[in-house]
Amino acid sequence: MEMAGARDDVNVLTFNAGSSSLKVGIYSVDGERARSLFARTLSMEPTAAGATAAINAVLASELPAEIALDAVGHRLVFGGPDDAPTLASPALFDRLARYERLDPLHAPAALAALRTTHERLAHLPNVLCFDTNFFRELPARARVLPIENSEPDFLRRYGFHGLSYEYVRATLGTRLGSRAILAHLGSGASLAALRDGKPIECTMGFSPLGGILMATRPGDLDPGVLLYLLEERQQSVADLRRLLEERSGLRALSGGERDLRHLLERGDDPRAVLAVDAFCTSVVKAVGALAALLGGLDTLVFTGGVGEHLAPIRSSIVRGLALFGMKLDIHANEIHADVISLLSSAVTVRVVTTDENATIARATSALVHANAERTR
Repeated sequence: MEMAGARDDVNVLTFNAGSSSLKVGIYSVDGERARSLFARTLSMEPTAAGATAAINAVLASELPAEIALDAVGHRLVFGGPDDAPTLASPALFDRLARYERLDPLHAPAALAALRTTHERLAHLPNVLCFDTNFFRELPARARVLPIENSEPDFLRRYGFHGLSYEYVRATLGTRLGSRAILAHLGSGASLAALRDGKPIECTMGFSPLGGILMATRPGDLDPGVLLYLLEERQQSVADLRRLLEERSGLRALSGGERDLRHLLERGDDPRAVLAVDAFCTSVVKAVGALAALLGGLDTLVFTGGVGEHLAPIRSSIVRGLALFGMKLDIHANEIHADVISLLSSAVTVRVVTTDENATIARATSALVHANAERTR
């Protein structure tokens, strides 16, 4: 590639297709440094057609013509056991299509965005970056599922939100301390425990359905509930999928509202109060369990849309963790400061604005450089 011989930096166009939006960025990457040159967020129907239309709109009129692009990076939530950053190819598309039903909220749109971009920008390397790759070194006891299992390499616990966690880890470095818990709280939400910067446990497992309570997903749920619905209520697998993906979590508890910002505004509505309390309690329980595995806690980090912007949610969670010696700085919390704990707090509580696209850009640049070195 011309860029490999002419300069060290790589200009990476990034796409992150979510359940309701497409986040687009261009980053100039030099080693571990990713400098944002361009950013847009477009509303998008969470379907293959919606993603294709959004990508075509971006490529037709949104990108600045003066920036020369060297590569394209994409986020995919799930890639199975082979989840290292990898170049797009027809064979890879076929493999990923088999996993689509495991993440119907994100996968159809993300795959459509990838296919469209790969066709429209075929002259550039298109690199896929997977959310699960961050957790590739989880210990065996954190990966295994306690069921009779003929596919242990595939049917296991993975962990998600890894691109966000990688950004937080790279941003904070040694400031994480030896024992850290990262809480990515948004419509989808999870937590990860890191010892000396390496993940040892997480709340999500085989799919993004498990763990803590989420906007429309239930988090951990007694499997007996699903058996009852199948056997006694005669619900179909399709019915259960809609229930678990779209009609559970905050939406179910509140009577229809999934957005914590709106639920916080409904302080006189018992169902809204219940939903907020249940969400915060699920996070407190998860932090307590993960801290026990770590043997204590040095740092708690809030990130994601909820974690970064909703001070009352952070306050409620920190209050529930007082036994760890956490002490909240009320003013710092209200202004979303980088550190929201008091100096006397036994645990440092931080807020980090995540940037998954920056992580995608760095991983894409690294793969492009590695391939260029191999072909010299």
